[in-house]
Amino acid sequence: MSDQQDSSTNPSFGEQNYSQQGYGQSGYPQPAGQPQPASGGSSSPYPGTPSNPYGGVPQGYTGTPSHPYGGATPQQYTGTPSHPYGSYGQPGPASQPYGGYGQPGPSSQPYYGQPGPASQPFYGQQTVYTQPPTPKNSRRGLKIALTVGAIVLVLGLIGGGAAVFLIKQVTAPAEAALQFCNDLKTQNYDTAYGLLSSGLQGQYSQSDFHSGVTALDTAEGKVTGCQQAPGSNSYSYSLGASTASVSAQLTRATQGTMNGTLHLKNQNGTWKIDGIDTSLLGVNIGALQAAGAFCTAMQGHDYTTAYTLLDSAQQGAVSKADFVASGTLHDQIDGTITKCALTKVSIGNTDQSARLTIDLNRSKLGDRTGDVTLKLEGSAWKIDSTDTTLNGTDLRPLVVGEQFCVLFAKAKFGVAYGLMSTSFQQAVTKDQFIAGFSTFQGNALQWKCGKPDLATYTVTNDTASVVVPMTLSIPALGPNATTTDSFKVAFVLESSGWRIDDLKSQA
Repeated sequence: MSDQQDSSTNPSFGEQNYSQQGYGQSGYPQPAGQPQPASGGSSSPYPGTPSNPYGGVPQGYTGTPSHPYGGATPQQYTGTPSHPYGSYGQPGPASQPYGGYGQPGPSSQPYYGQPGPASQPFYGQQTVYTQPPTPKNSRRGLKIALTVGAIVLVLGLIGGGAAVFLIKQVTAPAEAALQFCNDLKTQNYDTAYGLLSSGLQGQYSQSDFHSGVTALDTAEGKVTGCQQAPGSNSYSYSLGASTASVSAQLTRATQGTMNGTLHLKNQNGTWKIDGIDTSLLGVNIGALQAAGAFCTAMQGHDYTTAYTLLDSAQQGAVSKADFVASGTLHDQIDGTITKCALTKVSIGNTDQSARLTIDLNRSKLGDRTGDVTLKLEGSAWKIDSTDTTLNGTDLRPLVVGEQFCVLFAKAKFGVAYGLMSTSFQQAVTKDQFIAGFSTFQGNALQWKCGKPDLATYTVTNDTASVVVPMTLSIPALGPNATTTDSFKVAFVLESSGWRIDDLKSQA
């Protein structure tokens, strides 16, 4: 029989296209030729090579890949301030993922079933803005002082109702911020939404805002306090201007106190919230939205959409077809995702990167918690990696099994020998291996694998096994010289990656 290597390989284990996804896992061996070592590491979530028939599927991607988490960065508010709330969609079936991850919806629909407070104004008390302070040795302070002095002079001249009117003009931005803050504290999210500018409302629907604020309440704790930050420059507004800003301190039951600026604008005579710093919310709304969208897609088995939410590095490590195949395979082995919820927002998130903690449950595998890392790529937030704890069962042994079957079907027994473990090769030489599987009484043997019985697939630390039906025929003896038997294929994890340790007939 021919023992030459063949570059073409069957893309499926038993005629089924598998692809192992594993956020944070390293690449997988090529189907043909000597297996390549697999390296672990969370930096490369979708290791594998698209050309790999086994799809080079990385280590199990928990859930449905169409599973992450863009939007304008709010910091600096130089064009599009960050959105004050998470845009999380509606909660998913069976369980309320991310609060709003249940069902993937249009991009405008946020994902966390429980959005977090958009951004917290500052006022714990309404007494704050009666008179803007004057910082020392500062031109802004001089400007404010002159403004206040002018108001006092005018008040002295005109008095009465006109004085009250001018005072209201000076404090109007602060009053709007205070109202927004109080609405968040009392969970009147729909009322708070009405205080957003048309620009923010154009980015997020009312339901998205409601879900996002609720999600942050769950992950960071409800708002217990909101006040203007100390310092003479905490309130910036010049009488007659169309914009204002307030440095605020937002306190949450779990996350503690967070600081950031709340930006306002005068819209048709009414002051509205036009932007909220990421530092005040704990996470950029765009990142929160992307994570929710990924979770929604995974829970909805929409792996194609989930793949589009991966960053360029992830997509470069695994093809779309492999990612989709891997997600489907995980659903069969680990069960479908019944919950995908945001449980914590890490400290130190910026407008370029974010880390969120997710609680993910599969019907067979159970509940697991881990972090998901996102980064801003261009103008969109993308999933960069996930903790291995969120990955499903390791699919790499199946990848090796697929390679073995492809090589056997092509009579590449010598190459298949390279997939055997060190202990196996010490017991059986390559020549013995080729002779035993290639011929019988001088007649050439032909092998073909069926689909592995995934119900028998188990992985425990450094060992794994699965039962695979294999059909043996002897063409020279006619069509009836064929028999099918089930073989238990045992795997072992070595330094160079997963290897086949044994083949045992179940007859």
